[in-house]
Amino acid sequence: MKWKVIDSLVSPSTGTVFSCVISARNLKLVLWYEASLFLKAGDELTTSDLGFFINGRKNEIALCNVSAFNAQLWKTMREKSDCPGNGIGSPKICSNPAPCKLKTCPFGLNKASGPV
Repeated sequence: MKWKVIDSLVSPSTGTVFSCVISARNLKLVLWYEASLFLKAGDELTTSDLGFFINGRKNEIALCNVSAFNAQLWKTMREKSDCPGNGIGSPKICSNPAPCKLKTCPFGLNKASGPV
């Protein structure tokens, strides 16, 4: 089955990502997975008995959960997020004072002081 990524949100406190995906039949789901990779808006995710493929390339995804999309919950998650990369616009630095559990920032941001 093919899915198109609509949006993704990073959780720096848990080291996980939430991605909203939509199928050709307009079924929207939220994938919650470990942040070893980051699905961007426009990416294509294909699932089959051979595994997961992202933009035609086989990839491993450590899924934590899959749930039905809820627009209000997604809005709340975005508003409550500590990651400046999840917001509107393109920040130049990471202004989140808390430690980030992601090994690499998917937005390419560096901490204002200290490592990401």
